Amino acid sequence: MSNPWQTITQPHIDFNVRRVSESHPLSLYWGRDTQGRYLFIYDMIGLPAPEKKSLPKLAGISFVVAIENSRVKLVLILNEIANWELFYSICTDLIRATSILDDHIGGGSVFLRRLVRWQEFLKRKRPEILSPEEIKGLIGELLFLQEKLVTAFGWDEAVASWKGPEGAPQDFSIQEMAIEVKCQSGGSTPTVRITSAEQLNPQLPEGFLVVFTISSADKEQAEAFTLNELVDRIRRQLEIVSETTRERFEEMLFLADYAIREEYDEQKYRRIAAKCYQISEDFPRIRLSTIPAGVDRVSYSLKLEQCKPFETSPTWWEETL
Repeated sequence: MSNPWQTITQPHIDFNVRRVSESHPLSLYWGRDTQGRYLFIYDMIGLPAPEKKSLPKLAGISFVVAIENSRVKLVLILNEIANWELFYSICTDLIRATSILDDHIGGGSVFLRRLVRWQEFLKRKRPEILSPEEIKGLIGELLFLQEKLVTAFGWDEAVASWKGPEGAPQDFSIQEMAIEVKCQSGGSTPTVRITSAEQLNPQLPEGFLVVFTISSADKEQAEAFTLNELVDRIRRQLEIVSETTRERFEEMLFLADYAIREEYDEQKYRRIAAKCYQISEDFPRIRLSTIPAGVDRVSYSLKLEQCKPFETSPTWWEETL
């Protein structure tokens, strides 16, 4: 992941800037000031200055409304450079959210609305770096969303069905089906970790366990990807869908503790296979009814070899090579 501010020279007066994109409908700029702080600037050409009370409060980020010759610039200032990755996530989200506008007229309202959403997100918690197991788990959910659900139902319904980051018992819920997604690295005795008794005890009429197998990959391999690259690929595909769907996808990422970080570019992965198992009555699992009173939390390993008799998939499932 490249830091766009590193290529901008610290100025002696005012600030130095570089436009984000000449083709973007808004005039957005990366910048640095005389103190070397990172800036993100929105030149609100022809638009009125936002009221100060409408500007959100984001920890570690200051807002300045600069007016010169009736020209308004909204400047976001990162107070501590060490926090640049989260600031970059916010800026790139603003860029994406406004990239599909027909012109700059509606840009101000979209820009401020996204900032307010970030304020709401950051009030809940601040994204922390994911563990290797959490990275694999998120990769599995994103692959399932992109490869299976979108193909069958389209982006709006697929993203709406993603429930795991909100704390639901299963990761996805669609058409009376509850679907738990796991991601594993293979091995002589492949297993997946079931982190709660509820995961394999769906309350909907049908339940499925989907397991993606991935492996570490060399950077030179064409099909290799990092977590950041996978998220970026999906975000690009989401550019053509509704703003509501894009916002929900970003909220799910945030609730999953994901924000762009350089660490997520260090490891490349390669998708090997995807298998689907129906959670029928005799599927191997710990049943809720068998858990003694007083037992608060259950987790266990599930051997995939024992799940082979239950290997099947919904009618909408398409095989991916």
